[in-house]
Amino acid sequence: MILNEEQAMLRETVAQFFAEKAPISQLRSLAGGSNQQGYDPQLWSEMVELGLPGITVPEVHDGLEFGWMGLGAIAQEAGRCLVASPLLSSVVLAQNLLLNCGSDEQIAAYLPSLISGEATATVALEEGRFFSADAIATSEASGALKGHKTRVLDVGQCSHIFCVAERASGDRGVAMFAPSAEGVAIGSRRTMDLHSAGSIQLDGVSTADVVWLAGDDVEGGIQRTIDQSTIVLAAEMMGSAREVLERTVAYLSEREQFDVKLGTFQALQHRCAHMYCELELAESAVSAALTGLDNDAPNVSVLASSAKALANDCFTLISSEAVQLHGGMGVTEEMDIGLFLKRSRVCNQLLGSSSYHRDRYARLNGF
Repeated sequence: MILNEEQAMLRETVAQFFAEKAPISQLRSLAGGSNQQGYDPQLWSEMVELGLPGITVPEVHDGLEFGWMGLGAIAQEAGRCLVASPLLSSVVLAQNLLLNCGSDEQIAAYLPSLISGEATATVALEEGRFFSADAIATSEASGALKGHKTRVLDVGQCSHIFCVAERASGDRGVAMFAPSAEGVAIGSRRTMDLHSAGSIQLDGVSTADVVWLAGDDVEGGIQRTIDQSTIVLAAEMMGSAREVLERTVAYLSEREQFDVKLGTFQALQHRCAHMYCELELAESAVSAALTGLDNDAPNVSVLASSAKALANDCFTLISSEAVQLHGGMGVTEEMDIGLFLKRSRVCNQLLGSSSYHRDRYARLNGF
């Protein structure tokens, strides 16, 4: 990833911060807490002090406007440590949904508290067993919001929920309401990668408790937000994949079998070379997608699907190979490799699997 001087300095700062403040041991400590707690609030406060919520926010809204390439670099460093935080749920998904779909008045009213860390938000989009941005059954009917949402990230700790639903007019819209609103039932749980997600049951949420985002192009804003978030998630996965590969190569360089280093076996070298090639290919696609966001490229959706499909395949391959190359040690609690394996499987389904994005990529290209 080619970063400018400011982005490179930010990446170095964030990398050092995560190494000191958010090692994987901290993620493990969350397992003993409540299912509602998906991240450490103190860690998030320190991330806010670094200015991370405002990285891509335009300066006109008091953001840093460091660009998507800068945010992608931060996501990669977070992926290296498997950091649990509302970076994806609140900063990437919710904030950009507000920016893309909200009116100027709504942005001025709600964005400052998200940037300052006083509030966090999440997005309720998915409804079925598998990701589909178009399969939305939640709707506004008879003056109330009804439906069911699944895989809502960090829903147990958020201040606002942005819910994609069908309006009475038949168009898709974004409803914002508080988790405590009457008619909202939240079920939060810890996923197998020790992060947090949950479901939301909407049983007649009154329109008096709902604010509908009123931007000029809500439908287009929803899709743009999904593409932006998909690309940033792919960047995070690349950070995790590179960390796993580096740990595996280091292990093979140290571990001895039959009085020789495992890394000297040519068959294992070939497997590492294969993983490295796949990682470089996927990272190139992710970099192209981040650059497309920074340059407002007209084919951002195509770039997003290409990046996510390759990131899914790459992270799955490297995490699986890492477990095998570590032998039985790879899946023990003593080592972190198993957590990367679990994270790869969860990320594979978040915002679309490889098959979903390959099909979307083909359709967008006219096949």
